[in-house]
Amino acid sequence: MPASHRPHASPPQPPASTQQRLWQELDLLCRLGLGLAPIAPDVCAVLRALVGAEAAAVFWLDEHGLPEGFFHEDSPASAQDLFLNEFERLFVGEGETNVVALARADGPAVGRLLAPDARYFRSNTYNLLIRAGGHHHTLDLRVEAQGRTRAVLLLFRAQGRAFGTADAALLERASASLQRAFGPGPIAARALDPRPQGGTGHIVLDAIGQRPVLADATALSLLQGARLRGLGVLGPHATLPPDLALRLGVRPGRISHIPVPHGLLLAQAHELLAPAGSAAQWLITLQLQRPRQIDVVRRVLQLPLSPLQREIAALAGLGYARADAAPLTGVGDAALKKHMRSILEAAGAGDWHELGMHLRG
Repeated sequence: MPASHRPHASPPQPPASTQQRLWQELDLLCRLGLGLAPIAPDVCAVLRALVGAEAAAVFWLDEHGLPEGFFHEDSPASAQDLFLNEFERLFVGEGETNVVALARADGPAVGRLLAPDARYFRSNTYNLLIRAGGHHHTLDLRVEAQGRTRAVLLLFRAQGRAFGTADAALLERASASLQRAFGPGPIAARALDPRPQGGTGHIVLDAIGQRPVLADATALSLLQGARLRGLGVLGPHATLPPDLALRLGVRPGRISHIPVPHGLLLAQAHELLAPAGSAAQWLITLQLQRPRQIDVVRRVLQLPLSPLQREIAALAGLGYARADAAPLTGVGDAALKKHMRSILEAAGAGDWHELGMHLRG
């Protein structure tokens, strides 16, 4: 049976306590101020559960309103390959209600695809991307911050399970939190050193033309996981673009921190010493680094605490002093002491400092 015709059961509505925790998870993650790319997998999982969808995707945009990259929970590799490397050829133009169209501020911020016309179902966007993942109905949300559209979120369901106005209202409720992801990060003012995830990838460039000459498997895997448009590293005939260094924003002496799903892709170029008579080369090193703030939020949410107590605990994990807790949460000293007893007991910690260490892992 084709994927688009397989029966899908409606996801059960989470109980009220779970919904409350999910809304707080979304808000805490966004208030870290990391942008949407590093927290995209978490955001997709939260919104899918809250609205009752079968899959979710998030696209983050550049200053021109074009998608820089994306995270999709269950899109097949072939569809991702087409979107990342054939976007302008296949998905831009008349009749293509694509991410660029959904990002324009000339219509509603939510629900443009609640009732699409027949032309949409003949488009490449629907047939090569949406239907390829076994989906039919789409609920969209435009996220605006700092004067421009920063991201587009999509939720998906199979045929026969259309989204409605109540679903749209739920997704629109998420806008306020999602906008905070592009702010200064009010609860993450204390920087935490990121943690390396996996190995280091290596790419050798011809220094004159800056064209890739060699790349190891780790580098290819990191670039594939980055889901950045135009890198050309998906599909059976993956190749690195000749302007890779420019796309990564690297040159000797400069380090790029590129927001990608699950963290930041650290890219750095080094000049290689070449023997006399040999062509000069560059070495690009790549490493995925995961912001520790994300793991702090995850650990806080696992503790059996009230929403306010989670807010207090998060401050300890993010490196704030205990003296910061009262003014930042609006809790009086007496109430803070009472909450701290419950927090320390739940976390198995002896004091504020130990609590922070425990949550940072």
